[in-house]
Amino acid sequence: MPTWNDILAEITRAGSTHDVVRRRYLKELAERTQRNTIIYYSAWLQKADLFRQQPFDFALNDADKNGLMSTIHEMDHSKGLDLVLHTPGGDMAATESLVDYLRQNVRN
Repeated sequence: MPTWNDILAEITRAGSTHDVVRRRYLKELAERTQRNTIIYYSAWLQKADLFRQQPFDFALNDADKNGLMSTIHEMDHSKGLDLVLHTPGGDMAATESLVDYLRQNVRN
C-alpha cells in the first residue's frame, strides 16, 4: 500500500486534468499520423498581464530553437514531425532558422 507522499507524487506526475486530456489527444494524433508530434506553446493567454509587460518573453526566439533541437534530438527522424505552435508570434529570423533546422534534420 502506498504512503500519502507516494500518492501525492503520483498525482503530481500525472498532471492536471487539462494536461491529462492534452496528452491523450497528442498521443491520438501521433498514433493517427504515425509521426513524432510536438506541441509548443507559451503561457501568453494565461499570463496576459505579464505578456503586456514583457511580450518578447512569450514569443518565439533563438532560445526556443535550442529547446526544440534538444527535444527532437532523440526522435526517430525518419518518421517525420507534426509540430503545433501556439505563440503570440516572435522573431522572424529565429523562426526561419528553426524551420531550416527542421527541414535539414527531420524527414516529412
